[in-house]
Amino acid sequence: MHTLPNKIDLKIMKIQFLCCILAATAVSGCQTQSSVTVVQQQQIVRQTIQQQFNNAQTTGVFVSYNGKQFQHYGNDLSRAKTQYVPASTFKMLNAVIGLDQHKATTTEVFKWDGQKRSYTMWEKDMTLAEGMKLSAVPVYQELARRIGLPLMAEQVKKAQFGNAEIGQQVDNFWLVGPLKITPEQEAEFAYRLATKQLPFSQQAQQDVHDMLLVETVNGSKVYAKTGWGMDVQPQVGWYTGWVEQPNGKITAFSLNLEMKPKMSGAVRTQIAQVALQQLHLI
Repeated sequence: MHTLPNKIDLKIMKIQFLCCILAATAVSGCQTQSSVTVVQQQQIVRQTIQQQFNNAQTTGVFVSYNGKQFQHYGNDLSRAKTQYVPASTFKMLNAVIGLDQHKATTTEVFKWDGQKRSYTMWEKDMTLAEGMKLSAVPVYQELARRIGLPLMAEQVKKAQFGNAEIGQQVDNFWLVGPLKITPEQEAEFAYRLATKQLPFSQQAQQDVHDMLLVETVNGSKVYAKTGWGMDVQPQVGWYTGWVEQPNGKITAFSLNLEMKPKMSGAVRTQIAQVALQQLHLI
């Protein structure tokens, strides 16, 4: 036989009901607050990276790519899908093709011919790795001439690098055109190189990895190549590569900006460094 709840029981039930409502409200509030916090943090990251370009008094974009999604940061996001000459970032593919096609080796020394070069630091004998670190145009022009126009055209198209157009001169198409590429395409290319998914030998890709390692920060390895299109107007600056975190996660990136007159080349790596820190990649 069921008995009706007395007044004390009713009060206890009412208290329990109110407690449930308060608990549910508190959880909901925490979830909402957490969501707001995440959104606010993302906004701070975007504003911080954008401010770097503003401080440099130029326009640019920083693109990240995790193999599935692109993220854009900066003060001119339209640049992410705009094509520009790749300048010296093309050295990455140039080296892969040259090694894959046995036009050079990692130990071969490219001799300086004694002629004056644009920078005194280029006026010496260099391996491909040294030429990569110093961004020595003459070394990679020689490599391109060894590859030759027909083979280079075929290999650039096979790699699906940008618009894959190299024109009729084999040793300057990446500096003045017609080869052009978007920052999104650069980041995607860097990801394929990082994960050795390019249509070239694994060894050639690994050899270029070794040339591109620039620093290790908190266990994260940064691989990258600068680029500066000085022979086009307006001039364009690049810093493209990837970060390999201690857990093995790969995130590719490409910084692209307009290089203003008298602007220091260091601005590219400086902005990229802040962006990578803000995104907790280093």
